[in-house]
Amino acid sequence: MQPLPEVRAAADALAALTGDLDVLRGLEILSEAAVALIPSVIGVSLTIVVDDEPFTVTATDEATAAVDAVQYLDGGPCLDAATDQDAIMVGDLLDEERWQLYRHAASASGVRASLSLPLGGAGGPIPGAINLYASEPDAFKGKEKLLAEAFQTSAKDFITNADLSFMTREAARRLPEQMEDKAKVDQATGMLSVMLGWSPDEARTRLRSAAGKAGTPVAKVADLLITMTTA
Repeated sequence: MQPLPEVRAAADALAALTGDLDVLRGLEILSEAAVALIPSVIGVSLTIVVDDEPFTVTATDEATAAVDAVQYLDGGPCLDAATDQDAIMVGDLLDEERWQLYRHAASASGVRASLSLPLGGAGGPIPGAINLYASEPDAFKGKEKLLAEAFQTSAKDFITNADLSFMTREAARRLPEQMEDKAKVDQATGMLSVMLGWSPDEARTRLRSAAGKAGTPVAKVADLLITMTTA
């Protein structure tokens, strides 16, 4: 199982700035370890709660992310594990009565059992949970302690060390575009400094001000300036 494409792209963009690939590698290690310990595991995700709003930091595939999303609509083990800081195991989705929407959606995705392990909590950075989804019923029975020891510390370290601006899926999706926009603004700022004799700081301030007055993103103005000089 591999991190979602947008997460890989975001990690690559972040690495270009910091030289740090630990975030991406951490996701891969968690996924590999899950399958090694429980062969029927078909999905792994990390949920965090920021300002009382849950987010999936990453999931091993779109189907797993969708199972998380359904829980954000009507409740589920990943939310309860994150907020209550208790491990929650669902032995067989077909017998699940607490969360009907989760039961039906997860079953439709091929999930028969799940285990959500809490992260963070009191004294921790932010509340969260690591979620394991398996295709066989009772896949996690009798293995809760082993899995908790294997995953909780490494996942908690991942959350603690990660940049909070990188903690939501939406932020991950936006990061490559933001890096591209920043490069355009930097290039346009340099052009204005040379053409109009402004300092870099003045050029950047004036560029942002002009974009704000026109009600358009600064990257759009920067792109126009760059196109203008290459036309």
